[in-house]
Amino acid sequence: MSNIRAAVLALLCFSFPAAAESPRVIGSLGQQIDLSSTEAYLRYLGSPVFWKFQPVLGVSGTANGSGWAGVGAATTWRLHDAGVFLRTSTMVGVQRRGSGPNLGGPIQFRSALDLGVQRPSGVEYGVGADHRSNAGLYKPNPGLNSVYLFASIPLE
Repeated sequence: MSNIRAAVLALLCFSFPAAAESPRVIGSLGQQIDLSSTEAYLRYLGSPVFWKFQPVLGVSGTANGSGWAGVGAATTWRLHDAGVFLRTSTMVGVQRRGSGPNLGGPIQFRSALDLGVQRPSGVEYGVGADHRSNAGLYKPNPGLNSVYLFASIPLE
């Protein structure tokens, strides 16, 4: 699986350049796959600090009482002036189980892929998917996948 991720990332790096990004807040509403649990997810992307990587802070909560909070990095690739973009992020955080599934332990890594459109006003919207896993730190390591719709607003 990591070879596939590396190949996709390499392809994206050569497909279209990452753009200079401004800080923004992203709100998402989605579904945890196979769990029938609605999830609300809020992220903050800061100004780029290295190359085109932005620090990202995230927090989510679900209808089943589970929650997650974490920190990581994100980068965005934009398709020239078409307004279409692809954003990836990787975060490490802490999971609260609630009545949700046993993910093996509190430390969970969250990787996301967002595909969206940016309006001339800077507002973005689109669809995304993410995967959470403890990366083998604990047994079991079942992982958890979510899909969501998102909207974001620039802070500058």
